[in-house]
Amino acid sequence: METWYRTGDTTLLSDGIVWSVLPTFPEGGQYVGRKAVEEQFFTRIMKHFSDYVTLPHSVTAKGKRVATTGVYRVRTARGQSGDIAFAHLWTVENGEITALHQVADTAAIQKLLGSGELVL
Repeated sequence: METWYRTGDTTLLSDGIVWSVLPTFPEGGQYVGRKAVEEQFFTRIMKHFSDYVTLPHSVTAKGKRVATTGVYRVRTARGQSGDIAFAHLWTVENGEITALHQVADTAAIQKLLGSGELVL
């Protein structure tokens, strides 16, 4: 996971990865397949932010499961900045990342984005 957080190299993702993001997070939902993660999730999420860095604070692994906590350090397209707490639950099999379940402080990110309603 260290390589993933350092580089964001999508070749570490399996072709059939299941990438699940809270529905109340910008561009939340489920993306299936590396191509969907690259072309849909990452492309769409960056429309909301001028800067978006993932900073892990702790990583715990047991078998094929890896849990990470940390913050997203973001700056919105409108210039608002802050740190958003997250937890990532990963599955790693045969050296490939096969699943992500993301949980984050969606209230804080919605506040930063400045909308009175949820971004879906």
